[in-house]
Amino acid sequence: MSAHLPLEEQPPRVEQSGHEWLRGYFTWDLFYVSGFAGAVAFVLTLEDTTAKSQWLASVMLVCCVAWYGVYGRAVMRSDDESWRGLVYLVVLLALFTAADTFASASSIALITIIPQTYWTLRPLYATVAVVVFASVPVAVETFRTGAVVQSFADQGPAALVIIVFSTIFGSWVQRIIEQSRERAELIVTLASTRRELAEVSREAGVAAERERLAGEIHDAIAQGLSSIVMLVQATGSTLDQMTGLPVGHGKSVDLARHQLDLVARTARESLAEAGALVEALRPTALDAASLPEALRRLTDRAAEGSGLATSFSVRGEPGALPVAVEVVMLRATQEALANVRKHARASSVDVTLSYTKETVAVRVRDDGDGIDTNCRPHGYGLVGMIRRVEQVGGSRELHSAPGEGTTILVEVPR
Repeated sequence: MSAHLPLEEQPPRVEQSGHEWLRGYFTWDLFYVSGFAGAVAFVLTLEDTTAKSQWLASVMLVCCVAWYGVYGRAVMRSDDESWRGLVYLVVLLALFTAADTFASASSIALITIIPQTYWTLRPLYATVAVVVFASVPVAVETFRTGAVVQSFADQGPAALVIIVFSTIFGSWVQRIIEQSRERAELIVTLASTRRELAEVSREAGVAAERERLAGEIHDAIAQGLSSIVMLVQATGSTLDQMTGLPVGHGKSVDLARHQLDLVARTARESLAEAGALVEALRPTALDAASLPEALRRLTDRAAEGSGLATSFSVRGEPGALPVAVEVVMLRATQEALANVRKHARASSVDVTLSYTKETVAVRVRDDGDGIDTNCRPHGYGLVGMIRRVEQVGGSRELHSAPGEGTTILVEVPR
């Protein structure tokens, strides 16, 4: 896999906001202002003989607009559900009560006031606030006339309709807002996950390309150079055994031996450079950690998000290993754990790294469904594991049976 494969286009960044309906906030500004303006016009133009002062009622309604602009608008634009919303509604209640006291026609302003309760309070408290605001005309009428029954008969039905409608509509709108918030958070999470997956895919591509190049250098260039060195040494030995040459050929033999020494030295230098390239292209997991630490992290990572119980242990005395051997052990363990997560349906897996004087081995054992070892093929991953292990002179053993779990043992000479 090339490290420069085109990746899926990065998703656009999604920013969280407060209320989703804040996007049309200017429309709500117009609604509130026009609602209060309509209420003022209604109060001033209505012929109401019971009104004490239509002008004072209009002034109170204008004060409601001013209070909204000075304080309420900022409260509603934030997600603050603290005492600030309650302060706004208490002052608004006082202004509205005064307006209704001067002219009962001011109760039409409830059309504009009721939605504000759901902007500033939680649904349950907002419903209580709606009941309080809707009860103001009934209370004012009762206080003005002293006729409780008549006041409830005149103002009660309208208050009841306002309470019921506002409760149903307000709760419905609140549910829509909560769903919008949840969807916005989900979109943010999905976008973040896509970015993480794209980064993981890129890193996997880079790691695969590094590993492929390291394998190509090790298998083709390094081994070819090693063969050249051995052939030069064999040729040198052949020259040393040549005796009885005619006079004058000795200088030619010495020259040939000198040229072979140059070839051998150049090949050794190139072999060292190839080894340095292989070292530089080793998996990043081995850059900042030893093989036991890298395998431990790999084992712990296998448990994340899978419910799989994992354990890792080291036997023997860890020591330095050739880069090619460490890469094989890491990739073999990685492949085995990936198979456990994808196919085994296991509840636990044990990884053991063992060191002896001659070999290093890793064993991955799970308690999953197991496989029938007599059925072929076992999958590209397992076949590729065998090829990788054999390249460094190692062996891979697979012990499994249906319902009895699986054990993979990889052993490589040190």
